[in-house]
Amino acid sequence: MYFKKHILYLLLGIFFLSACQTNNDVIPNVEKISISPNSIELEEGKTLQLTPQITPSTAQPNLIWTSSNEKVATVSQEGVVTAEARGDAVIFVEADSIKASVPINVTREDLPYQLVWSDEFDGNSLDQSKWSYEYGGKGWGNRELQYYTDRPENIRVENGYLIIEARKETYTDDAGQSNNYTSSRIVTRNKAEFTYGKIEARISLPKGKGTWPAFWMLGTYTKWPLGGEIDIMEHIGSQPTMISHAVHTYEKNGSRGNNWHKRLYPGNVEDSFHIYSIEWEKKQRYGNDCINFYIDGKKSAEVWEPNVGSNMKNWPFNHDFFIILNLAIGGTMGGTVDDAIFNTPVQMKVDYVRVYQRK
Repeated sequence: MYFKKHILYLLLGIFFLSACQTNNDVIPNVEKISISPNSIELEEGKTLQLTPQITPSTAQPNLIWTSSNEKVATVSQEGVVTAEARGDAVIFVEADSIKASVPINVTREDLPYQLVWSDEFDGNSLDQSKWSYEYGGKGWGNRELQYYTDRPENIRVENGYLIIEARKETYTDDAGQSNNYTSSRIVTRNKAEFTYGKIEARISLPKGKGTWPAFWMLGTYTKWPLGGEIDIMEHIGSQPTMISHAVHTYEKNGSRGNNWHKRLYPGNVEDSFHIYSIEWEKKQRYGNDCINFYIDGKKSAEVWEPNVGSNMKNWPFNHDFFIILNLAIGGTMGGTVDDAIFNTPVQMKVDYVRVYQRK
């Protein structure tokens, strides 16, 4: 009997001891969580270890880290935040359904622009190490009326300017077809192609109803419209004070009639020199690319990469493009031609074309 009592007391002692030990091993839920530091300013490309501060300290939660905008900042599941692109975002941590957040501002000091390519047209002929002629007619997809040649009557370099001259004449091309107008078009394709940068030209535009001069760029990645188009400057003689900026993509282009464009009316732009330019920036803000348009150094328009769902079909502007200068006659934008304009020379004059990139 005595032995049985000892056994009973021993079992009861083990039970109570186990119960106490079990109670001591219970892991509490998170009651409060915060992040240190409580605000972040981080230079693009840098990283920072974040520290969660948990109440009670004995809690052992599974932490889940997320970012409000991974184009701006990402965060690992160990709490290491990486500054991806200039802009603002919020970093979150969650534990046991309790959340905390910290704002982050990602900064970037832009490098200065450096001249990487130019043509000042100081010689006596077109520099064919930089430019190629394009030839032909048949409308160029826009019902244009001119035939492009490389004849000095249509294109030449003189007195420090490139001159592209449109003419009304009967011109028989190599295929034996008769054309009523001639002009010229030159490109830097396969000779000078650029991704991002400041691209500008100082140009005097012709006057006269039916003229359609342009300074623009096409993508090299694939054919239009998937390769993209940037119209830095277009003008039509039927609107003497108008300058147009535009971009074309696979999803939004001139053939569909839904492309982005903006028309400005800065005053008389014919027979006088003005500077037309873009600043085509990588990750300009919130991780998105941007193309800024300028007339005489004054910002005139901007177009942004889509913040969500950016792809080749809606934003092809992250690969090489080449430069084009041409003077079209008539067409879908140039419209009806007033032949009386050819009583005096119809000329597009280019003082220079320059390309700068951040280095």
